Amino acid sequence: MFNLAVRGHDLTKACDPQDLACQVAEKGIKNVQFALNASFPELSAAPLISPGMGTFFKNEFGQQGIQVALLSCYSNLIHPDADKREKILQKFERYLFHARYFGASMVASETGSVIPTLGYSEENFTDEVFDDLVTVAQRLVKTGERYQTMVGIEAGLNHPLFSNDRIQELITRVPSDFLGIVYDPTNLITPETASKQVEIVAEAFEKFGERIVCLHLKDYVIEGDRIVSVPLGEGVIPYQAILQIVDQYKPYCYVVLEGTKDEGIKRAVAMIEGLS
Repeated sequence: MFNLAVRGHDLTKACDPQDLACQVAEKGIKNVQFALNASFPELSAAPLISPGMGTFFKNEFGQQGIQVALLSCYSNLIHPDADKREKILQKFERYLFHARYFGASMVASETGSVIPTLGYSEENFTDEVFDDLVTVAQRLVKTGERYQTMVGIEAGLNHPLFSNDRIQELITRVPSDFLGIVYDPTNLITPETASKQVEIVAEAFEKFGERIVCLHLKDYVIEGDRIVSVPLGEGVIPYQAILQIVDQYKPYCYVVLEGTKDEGIKRAVAMIEGLS
């Protein structure tokens, strides 16, 4: 029992909003994680979104029976430049306000990095940077509470939020129902820990499953010291076992296909539906 979703920009041939909505529906999907900047960069270049824009997309998707499950505002939330960070956080807060018009219950982002280009830095793993992230999360969640919109935070190995323990610590320090976790099991493994991926997922749902609002399902292969994303069904992710955990703890939780594009989406849907 899964509430499947697809990232809008994984439909790479969509030429306009109407076409995107039709393509999502044609793939047998009823939910979309919508990143305005990725699907329609010409629109995201405008300084501000508006209730009119949100209502337009809600209606276009709704005509095909599609809901905006998550509104993406993926940014470097801990950008080291104070002025740039403030602009990023203000944009995220505008998305939190306008999410209702898109029909979305949450706005999602990764945490970012102390490197402006989101590059690797061991400084991301320090307590000082994590404390900085907590302060940012507290601000955004307070805004989310005001507008009744959840803040979805996604973890990753090169981020201050790099493990189940760090996620648990963030939840403890930001004790609000409006902080949700977008959980991507592939973001949290290395070639050395990949064999324990199912255990890592089980631990996450046992520790803080109540806060997991979405699971990203991203298949992968191991190439030397790298985890490389591939379409679902072409890699080694133990998706059956992972989805069993999701079904056990959170039936109908959003499960977003990530990195599976265009023609591969129908095959992925069939694979998942075959588990029922």
